[in-house]
Amino acid sequence: MPAHRQSRQNAHAEKDAGHFAPVAILGMSADPAHKGHLRVAEALQDMGYARVVWMITPQNPFKKTAKTSFEHRMALARLLIGRRPWLELSDAEAWMQLYGEELRTHSMLSQMRKIYPATPLTFVMGSDNWNHFHEWGKYQEILGLCGVLVVPRPGSVKLKHTEAAQRLAAQEDGGRSGVVPQGKWRIHGDMPGSSASSTQIRRAIAAGQPTPWLTPAQEEYIKAHALYIQA
Repeated sequence: MPAHRQSRQNAHAEKDAGHFAPVAILGMSADPAHKGHLRVAEALQDMGYARVVWMITPQNPFKKTAKTSFEHRMALARLLIGRRPWLELSDAEAWMQLYGEELRTHSMLSQMRKIYPATPLTFVMGSDNWNHFHEWGKYQEILGLCGVLVVPRPGSVKLKHTEAAQRLAAQEDGGRSGVVPQGKWRIHGDMPGSSASSTQIRRAIAAGQPTPWLTPAQEEYIKAHALYIQA
């Protein structure tokens, strides 16, 4: 069953039960997904999010072409997730692209809001995307659909002085923990796993060096399909 259909079934079951537990949506290229992403997801769960959705994008518009196919990246993410019912993998953006819908975060979140009309949603992004957030389509309206949580990357500085931060200053969430309210954005402090880098992992694999950020199952898959031979 496609992941987006499973997501819809989960949503209906949740609404029928009368539960509207917070959901964090982590947009990611996952090239490859690694233990750092998993630690971030676990930290989000500790913050109060009952479920975390990994939204794998077919192509990040602010990055060069992905190193591996969407199918391989999804497969590696599934191997990493394993049996964690609170952590969901979604291919919704790929299906939106397939059916001709505009591929941007606002469109995806609009669809998610239709599925989860009363559930608190938070979109989680890395600081590299936050630097370009003001360039996203309808970025100001995104806060009308959910909260936004920014996870700093290594070397990130002055995240409260970006163009987006200045334009959305009135909507900054002053809280330091817990779920980010809809209509607010927050820059998280040090989050476990945020120091891991998919770029560094690809370089290590290309150089034949070990990396602690992948599971044995992922390493076997990468070897079997000859992925990341070139960084």
